[in-house]
Amino acid sequence: MKSVDIGAVSPESLPDVSGMTFDNALSRKERVTRFLQVAKNLYCFNIGGVGVKIEFAEGGPSLQDTLTDYLIRQKSGL
Repeated sequence: MKSVDIGAVSPESLPDVSGMTFDNALSRKERVTRFLQVAKNLYCFNIGGVGVKIEFAEGGPSLQDTLTDYLIRQKSGL
């Protein structure tokens, strides 16, 4: 599903991960394994009826850094 056009996929056809929680006491590998058990695919899934596609760039910023920057911009009204 890495190459799927998320706009062409019905969100209902993707696994819904909206109820998932992450246990930080588990190792990163264990958390990813649990996510994959529910999502079935690392790249495309559904969160509350919205199709989500994740893409990773070699040498790009981490997801945590990207989300932190996004939340700071939202709080600042940018």
